[in-house]
Amino acid sequence: MIVYIDEVFFVNAAVDFLLLKTAVRVTGAGTRPGRLWAGAGFGGLSAAAACLPGLSWLGRLPGALLLFVGLALICFGWQGRAWKSWLWFFCVCCGFAGLALAVCGLLRVPAFSRGGVVYYRVTGRLLVLLAGAVYGIAWLCLDRFARHRGRELVRLGLTLGDRSLTCIALRDTGNSLSDPVTGEPVLVARWQVAARLLPELGLSREAFEDSAALLVWLGMEKPSLRARLIPYRAVGTDGMLPAMTMDRITEDGRPVQTRLVAFSSTELSDGGGYEALCQGK
Repeated sequence: MIVYIDEVFFVNAAVDFLLLKTAVRVTGAGTRPGRLWAGAGFGGLSAAAACLPGLSWLGRLPGALLLFVGLALICFGWQGRAWKSWLWFFCVCCGFAGLALAVCGLLRVPAFSRGGVVYYRVTGRLLVLLAGAVYGIAWLCLDRFARHRGRELVRLGLTLGDRSLTCIALRDTGNSLSDPVTGEPVLVARWQVAARLLPELGLSREAFEDSAALLVWLGMEKPSLRARLIPYRAVGTDGMLPAMTMDRITEDGRPVQTRLVAFSSTELSDGGGYEALCQGK
């Protein structure tokens, strides 16, 4: 059987990226896209290396476990509650393997045995399609069947200077973010909300990925914003979020005492149903 290293790399990298993306979507972990691509590249290189003489052990159980740990470390890290992302990624991989075996059985894919291991003659295109199907199932379940509704969602009104906007926010009982100096609760919104409030600044996602540099730039461009950095910790990650003091905040038309809103460069919603998080009651 002829094995093409480049095809092995690209197929495994694509599959690993889709499975990592699925785990991130399920857990809501604030993982940067660069870490996903790095993890996918590591998986592709590892699969290609397993085809080389002397490295075939990477394709067996000990090697597979070692590669799994490497992927999880690259994508999710090891601090905080990263173990939950590790667990979900493992479950996603198991689900993908089960789906692949089921499809091989249904399609009667030819197989052969070597060294006590059964190999299926599966095309790379089919593997990528199956990984895409796993991601699609996760997206469908979260976006269509598990969306937050009713009293969990509120209409959030933000006023900054002469501009106001309204967005949908989720009452999140797990959101305990607060200003470490004053103890004031802090709302969290997508970076696009800040961009709509301040269109003249031309804010982009890349700007919010470097919170310290953004704070310095805002201090020079618009010191009236009273921007500051708020430390946060989420599943598998921690850092600083840029925050701005609003002139007025309302929830379903009722004014609230909270004035601080932090802005995240990563997605908050499980399917586009809301743009911000406020603290649950």
